Amino acid sequence: MRPTDRLFFAVRPDAEAVEAICSARRKLCEKAGLAGPEIPPDQLHVTLWRVGDYVVPPTSEDIYAIVRQAGTIEMPPFRVSFGCAQSLSRGTLVLSAGRGSADLETLSTRLRDALNPASAERKRAFRPHMTLMRSDKILPERRIRATGWTVREIVLVHSLLGKATHRPVGRLPLRTRQLPLPGFDF
Repeated sequence: MRPTDRLFFAVRPDAEAVEAICSARRKLCEKAGLAGPEIPPDQLHVTLWRVGDYVVPPTSEDIYAIVRQAGTIEMPPFRVSFGCAQSLSRGTLVLSAGRGSADLETLSTRLRDALNPASAERKRAFRPHMTLMRSDKILPERRIRATGWTVREIVLVHSLLGKATHRPVGRLPLRTRQLPLPGFDF
């Protein structure tokens, strides 16, 4: 059977960054003559870790267990910035991460280790990027005005494969372990 559903963890830009990203996409399309289906503003994201594909929709118990495992991650909020646009394979136009990509890589690795410890030895290549649209025209790498935001949470997204539907099903704030104050016993 073919998978119909996917769960993945992502970070999503805040409203101000979404506006700037959509503006940059419009300018790129005008200047480079790009046309094609655009990723809707409410679906812009950077995938951190694909949890898995399912032939039946994941249950609420599945989702709860995944969110609970990912909830063990400790990482403070951080800034991320995207300052390069380019086409990847088959005309997929993306923004590439600049400053802050090391933190995205760390977060991705921590998710992998928390959710799939058996794969911890196998390091997959992680290239932080945000898909903007699909186009038949290829855009070589181009510097753009950097757009960024503070990553404060990770989101578990339920995607219906082939239907361009993304539904957030879990949110986890980034945090560091709370240390007790000196002189206090907890």
